[in-house]
Amino acid sequence: MCVKEWKRIAEWEVLHYREHKAFLKGVEDAACMMTERAEQFKRWVEAVERVLVYLNRYAPDKERFFRQCYGIDGDRKMYDKKGMLRLTFLFHVSQSTLYQWRDEVLSLLLIAAAENGALQPFCRK
Repeated sequence: MCVKEWKRIAEWEVLHYREHKAFLKGVEDAACMMTERAEQFKRWVEAVERVLVYLNRYAPDKERFFRQCYGIDGDRKMYDKKGMLRLTFLFHVSQSTLYQWRDEVLSLLLIAAAENGALQPFCRK
């Protein structure tokens, strides 16, 4: 698997962040045992939250972009071309800058996911 494919996986997981959180809340409320898939959801949720904390501390504009681009706070995702154009006006930056930010944020998410075991790029067999 290449980095581009890992970024697609990370992007899919962050787009489903709110659904994963809701599922985990349901599991917690029902006091059920965590399945392997639920553990995987939990790892991705933790990875997204770690990236949000990191960005909040070191790059608040990128954190706001991350939240708005992927709909983390409840709004619809805005990473399509029209959405990215709207975000250029919101953040007063060029579209190429937003695409660079998206790439940086996904790279950070890959690192966080690898650190907590959500993604294992170098699996041992």
